[in-house]
Amino acid sequence: MKDVLTPIDMRATDKNTQYNAIPTLVLMENAGSRIADFIVKNFPDRKKVSIYSGTGGNGGDGFVIARHLLNRGYRVRLFMLARKENIRNDDSRINFESVEIIAKTDRNLSLSVITDSSQIQPDNSDIIVDAILGTGVSGKLRQPVSSAVDAINYSPATVLSVDVPSGMDPETGEVPDKCVVPKYTLTLHKKKTGLIRAQQSYTGEIVVLDIGIPRVSEEYVGEGDLIRIPIPRPDSHKGQNGSVLIVGSNPDYVGAVVFAAEAALSRGVDLLYIMAPESSASVIKQYNPEFIVRTVDGDVLTGDAYDEFARLEERVDAILIGPGSGRNDDTGKLFNRIVSSTDKPLVIDADALKLVDRDLIGENVIVTPHASEFGHFFGTEVPEKLEDKIELLQDLSGRYGATILLKGVVDVISSPDDYKLNRTGNQGMTMGGTGDLLAGLTLALACRNTCFEAAYLASFILCSCADRLAEKKGFNYSIKDLIKELDGV
Repeated sequence: MKDVLTPIDMRATDKNTQYNAIPTLVLMENAGSRIADFIVKNFPDRKKVSIYSGTGGNGGDGFVIARHLLNRGYRVRLFMLARKENIRNDDSRINFESVEIIAKTDRNLSLSVITDSSQIQPDNSDIIVDAILGTGVSGKLRQPVSSAVDAINYSPATVLSVDVPSGMDPETGEVPDKCVVPKYTLTLHKKKTGLIRAQQSYTGEIVVLDIGIPRVSEEYVGEGDLIRIPIPRPDSHKGQNGSVLIVGSNPDYVGAVVFAAEAALSRGVDLLYIMAPESSASVIKQYNPEFIVRTVDGDVLTGDAYDEFARLEERVDAILIGPGSGRNDDTGKLFNRIVSSTDKPLVIDADALKLVDRDLIGENVIVTPHASEFGHFFGTEVPEKLEDKIELLQDLSGRYGATILLKGVVDVISSPDDYKLNRTGNQGMTMGGTGDLLAGLTLALACRNTCFEAAYLASFILCSCADRLAEKKGFNYSIKDLIKELDGV
């Protein structure tokens, strides 16, 4: 797992924690209490604290900090830099309502709602807590936030920023306008990429605080990871949301290509091409008018089809080879030439795993084997213990540069520098065709996500659909049921 997270990694992890039955309200409480503990431990004699809070989750942390410091004998001035109705985070709203009540009864808490820059005054507190923007910054700061940042930086107080200094890009570390310059940045759970990339003069000393996020929220794929899937832009046009190519099929295996294609279409790709031999192409065309089927001569795919592949490759964002192709030696020659020549995301599945030379694969490749296919492709058996599987896949991903999706009771998905596990899915998925659906989903996602993301997101989406079907129908659902469920995601 990563030691440093991007903002989207952190948001996904937060949501996965909620998916794992730990409410985000608990995480906010943990964050605020840990920061209060840091202040009490390091500044026991500096009792005057100002907290500047925004409307997001970072501001909510500030509300919790205020409550805990009051209980430790501190005098707190809390500046809320917007109206209450502008608080957009549900957990923050709950905590603000709490400090509103406390402010009416505890004279050691002063609560001020700031809506205009003229209300910002010089601050002579002992400590200032910056809980304004955190990971929510984008572009030039608006008022009254801009004036609040100036007041914080001009103050002689010791300044602490929560998670990321307000005004700093949490991903790049750049400061597009201005930012709080703290003595300490108290970042939550793990360091953010922006803190590593920023000048140290902008971050101060970085302290990582554990807020109780369990390992499972990062190690296993969850609903939070779905935020990584790009949403089509309102002004997008045909082709901008993904074009894919599936190369496969022979007279005996038409369904595999169809299943993969239907799964890819369920993710909203704009254009879907299929290259198949003439013996099966006419049948494939009948299944769905959205399939753009290109016919090549013969009963099986051969090296002679490469020129047609090259023409289609120019039109697509990602490619899948293998479903239903059979294991003809001439098909293997075509597949190995494809692997050697393309730099586009390439999913290798099914029969292609028996034909492709593993020494040809690289960083643009996703392989999707089950245990038997894995053994044949990599020349080594799958270990029984999960930790040994992870270690082996990490070694192989590092060696070849490829993403590996090993299907099993727990799917293991590995890239050269990270891994994910997927625990969803059930025994109903043993029927033929589920692997083709997985390959098609991975193909579609690889258009606009990294190969690693495409693989683990596809695994989670398909297996979660299967779990929902099992709840409705037991384990007697069909491939058609799964396709229909995918269309509803």
